[in-house]
Amino acid sequence: MTKSIGIVETRGLAISIQIADAMLKAAEIRLLRQETIDLALVTITIEGDVEAIREAIAIGTRIAKAANQWVASTTILRPDDTLTALVEEIAIKP
Repeated sequence: MTKSIGIVETRGLAISIQIADAMLKAAEIRLLRQETIDLALVTITIEGDVEAIREAIAIGTRIAKAANQWVASTTILRPDDTLTALVEEIAIKP
């Protein structure tokens, strides 16, 4: 399985937890990191196969936009090994 990476950024911790839960329940993905930035922005980073990432990001984006808390989302399909290593290194730091 070729891993891909997905990122959803929201305003607010509570909505980001709801989004992470919905994405994890909807698709076969792994949560790499959920990071609060600047007291308002929360970034959720996930990994999984291409279709799972697309499905999870679509669900997360839809929930965030419905709550008017969406900032950005992106998918990186089949990232270079160097980028994957960088994301995993960031994800394991406290």
